[in-house]
Amino acid sequence: MRETFEKERIQIGKGEMATTYLWNGYAYKCFKEGYPKKWMAYEASIQRAISQTHLLVPHYYESEFPNSIKMDYIEGINRGERMQSEGYQNDLEDLLDLMAQIHKVRDIEIPLLKPTLLKEIEKADIEEVIKQQALRYIESIEDGRCLCHLDFHPSNVMYVDGHNYMIDWMTAKLGNPIYDYARTYVILYEIPYPLDTLYMNLLEQEQKIDMDILYKAILVMAVQRLNEHNNETIRRLIKDISHKLRGV
Repeated sequence: MRETFEKERIQIGKGEMATTYLWNGYAYKCFKEGYPKKWMAYEASIQRAISQTHLLVPHYYESEFPNSIKMDYIEGINRGERMQSEGYQNDLEDLLDLMAQIHKVRDIEIPLLKPTLLKEIEKADIEEVIKQQALRYIESIEDGRCLCHLDFHPSNVMYVDGHNYMIDWMTAKLGNPIYDYARTYVILYEIPYPLDTLYMNLLEQEQKIDMDILYKAILVMAVQRLNEHNNETIRRLIKDISHKLRGV
């Protein structure tokens, strides 16, 4: 069967650690050799917990092949592609509506966000004064037990026949939704489309987010982002937000 799988599968996605294939109506996420089995098990456990909620998400299954995860194949386009190909104008509004649905889910069996943030801020490659600033903000922001996706952007929402399937839940935790909004801002800040300002305006004007708390959460999530993308764009964001919060 393995030989047939490798011969017939069609590549549909590729990341740093895994390549995703379509075969026999399912998607198979095949990890690189040496990828820890406990990390695969962790991803599957997160997805199983979330699939028991009301949210539209792919289901995971036991794979026939080692070093892989089997899941529902969602046939459609992601909302980022829809924005570019169809010129769809209300994607960020829709994104915020979906985030509100996510945040209604509480107290499912997944890890808490705060311990992860504290650990990741400590190891971030940033000057100590910024690190301590971020750690103070984590302590000042109220804890929460809402489901947070923490990698939510248009490319992680599949649009299929009028329905939105939310994918890639590997980073999901229970926490304060302000971090989810902040993480999305950090991601939008990195892409070459001018979406970050529009997104920030929507949060302030329509979602009525407390902007002081949001800026604190953005600094935290930008420092955390350095552990994934240590680049000048993120460093510029950290500098700007840090100065804003200090009143410089």
